[in-house]
Amino acid sequence: MKRRIELPEVDQVQLPHLFGLRPGVLILIILLIVLVAVLFFIAFFPGVIKGGRYVTFRAPLSESGVVVDGTYIGVTDYPYFIESGSHEVQVMKAGISYSSYTLDVDHPVFLTWLFHRKLEAPLPSLALDEEKKSVINQFNLQEIADASAILSYDMVNRSRPLFSNLIQDLQALELDQNTTQATIETALRYISNETMLSEAKEALEAVEMSDTMLEVITIAEAVVKNTTNSGVGLASTAPSLTTKKQSLSYGDFQLAGFSYPSSSLVMGRETPASYPQVNEAGVSVAVPSFVLGATEISQYQWALFVEENPYWDKSNKAELISKGLVDDSYMQGMTISPVFVTSRPVFNVSYHAAQAFCAWLSEKTGKKVFLPTEAMWTLAALQQNELKYNTSLSPYPDYSSGPVSLLGGVWELTQTPYIPLSRLTGYEESLALHEAFSLQMQPIVKGGSYLNDPQTITAHTVGVIEPDACGDQIGFRVAWYE
Repeated sequence: MKRRIELPEVDQVQLPHLFGLRPGVLILIILLIVLVAVLFFIAFFPGVIKGGRYVTFRAPLSESGVVVDGTYIGVTDYPYFIESGSHEVQVMKAGISYSSYTLDVDHPVFLTWLFHRKLEAPLPSLALDEEKKSVINQFNLQEIADASAILSYDMVNRSRPLFSNLIQDLQALELDQNTTQATIETALRYISNETMLSEAKEALEAVEMSDTMLEVITIAEAVVKNTTNSGVGLASTAPSLTTKKQSLSYGDFQLAGFSYPSSSLVMGRETPASYPQVNEAGVSVAVPSFVLGATEISQYQWALFVEENPYWDKSNKAELISKGLVDDSYMQGMTISPVFVTSRPVFNVSYHAAQAFCAWLSEKTGKKVFLPTEAMWTLAALQQNELKYNTSLSPYPDYSSGPVSLLGGVWELTQTPYIPLSRLTGYEESLALHEAFSLQMQPIVKGGSYLNDPQTITAHTVGVIEPDACGDQIGFRVAWYE
């Protein structure tokens, strides 16, 4: 039998009371406080420290830029988080601020991170003078013209609703009927791929189509979809002309040339009705009398220009790039000197730089010097029975019978803009519309370069570059009026 053990008596343990509350009650209160704190930090604190709403800005003009308190945030029709408070809003397009107003945003706090509070900004009014309307209309046309350089779309080059934007803005701007019609006819001439065609046809469903619009859209569809087996364009013809030797001089600058009387010709050839062959479709053009340089502008002649115009020196390239006049390749690969004479053609200069050269030479010689049109260049090329292809950068020394290196050497800039459907939709009218709307130049280049396969380049071959592009196979020759 086990012996019973007597345990000593001890006092009952009692937890101390805090603030007169029993421990169980105190623990319950602490848990409630923690719960409330957690709920506050989850449900309210994010909204307290960053209150505001996701605001969708509206505008009568498509893809307008939105500036809030002096900071550009994006384009209209997309939501942007705007902090609570009073904000100054500007709505812009083509660099024109056409509406400004004050936007007041309240300060919601409950679960703002989970449920975005939204706000739709008021639709601003549109009050513009005719000049600003014209600038915005030109901006839309220029976007379509720039997009025509894209023949297919991918993750880098993405399709945009440019024709829809154009139609929306034409309706909002309330331009007169003639301007509206001319704008659409101009835009349609830049269709160069099936995506643009489909988007244009869809956008034009809201527009009363003129006969010209219907004709251009039909031509665009036939070319883009290649739905016709028949050829387009006229066969190349050019009159036999008598040329005369001329010269252009200023100080050490000397340039021989050949004068051509006013005439007409068929520029281009018969081609299939598809891209890019239609760029060479034959069209009848008239050419005024002019003189064309016997050779391309040389690096020595360019050095004389730069010596008197240091703004165009390579050392000022950063400034020229910032103004959109050249790209980073400007004057690369050349060591020019106004002392050492060379006949090698200048290259890696842009269309803008060539235009500046012509303006300088015009001022110094008193004659109007300019880049030749595509028609002028073609007329001169077709006058030579045996047009030799120059497979080097050294021009032929003998130019007694006409301009040399029209084929080969370097691609030569012209002052003719590239318009994809111009040769099928009225060539002269297309050029006139381009000029009427003051669209930027995407100059046509002619003749190929010494690196091209001579079998692939003819007097009718058409190339195109951006106006600020500088290429090591691109130069120019000049023309002038006597």
